[in-house]
Amino acid sequence: MAAARIESAERRESRLFVVNTEASSVELWSASSLKQLASLPVKVMPHEAAVDEESQLAYVCISYEDGFYNHYKKASHFLDVVSLDDLRWLRVIDISPHWGPHGISLSPDLGTALVTCESNGGELVAVDLAAGAVVASVPVGAHGPHWMTMLPDGAKVLTANKEDSFVTVVDVASMTVTNRIDTPHGTEGISVAPDGSRVYVASQRSPHLYVVDPAEERVEATLDLAEASGAVAVTPDGRRVLFTSFNFTYWEEPPELRPGFFQVLDAATLELGPRVPVGRFPLNVTASADSATAYVSNYKDDSLSVIDLAAMAVTATVPVGAGPHGLVYLEAPAAD
Repeated sequence: MAAARIESAERRESRLFVVNTEASSVELWSASSLKQLASLPVKVMPHEAAVDEESQLAYVCISYEDGFYNHYKKASHFLDVVSLDDLRWLRVIDISPHWGPHGISLSPDLGTALVTCESNGGELVAVDLAAGAVVASVPVGAHGPHWMTMLPDGAKVLTANKEDSFVTVVDVASMTVTNRIDTPHGTEGISVAPDGSRVYVASQRSPHLYVVDPAEERVEATLDLAEASGAVAVTPDGRRVLFTSFNFTYWEEPPELRPGFFQVLDAATLELGPRVPVGRFPLNVTASADSATAYVSNYKDDSLSVIDLAAMAVTATVPVGAGPHGLVYLEAPAAD
């Protein structure tokens, strides 16, 4: 696939990397001007992505060949590797016989990707990125491991399990399950604080957000919400927990899709801020490096909502490719 032309000045600014599931594409956007810098087709039905900012590489999970979670005929088993310098497809990593990759995090040394997969009853796999091969795997004991988070030191991974009432704890060095943290319902979004002191977990089928102590491996607080929560992210300064509410009934056939909501939790006081309307099916959320701005991908509206966190207001709605799913903020590189 041909490389996109990205001006040198644009490579030095903060950008957004957007993964469009329905369009089977990835895009780069300027985080300041909200101008699209480049678009690139990838394998069908891409979902989540992790980024190595040092090497300017993105690893994109290709989950299915059609459909979506629990509604597909054939799962996929690939990670697409994309250059962020010029938005160019580089290679593919085949993780078979494992399949249905979704959540992904990179190890602190950036040499290994930890990926949740639907194969083998639900598992976590470790991929050597230089070799392009799976080097270890472990069943997580849950049918639907989906999103996941890795502690900053790389020692533990916690997987959110869509259909089972616990979060799985995996010791990365030994690739063994060491614990289950009970939750009343299946979980969706999950994100760790920058200092590793807390993990925040969205309840998929109940109006709750769980605050988990990853050292004690227990739920330390359960917060009551207006409705079930979806995606979760923590700002880089650790002061705010950002999350979305999809605002539809899970597993309803078909669900009635209404505009969703964005909300902030104060990490120090555990007080909830106001709900901010965004687009339909706000499937992912991330924050700027200065923790001043949030970005929400609205899957069913093919758009991004840009939110000023001081004002708690949407300042822009940006049209992107069909079905925006994965969303990563890329900090501007340091000046030479």
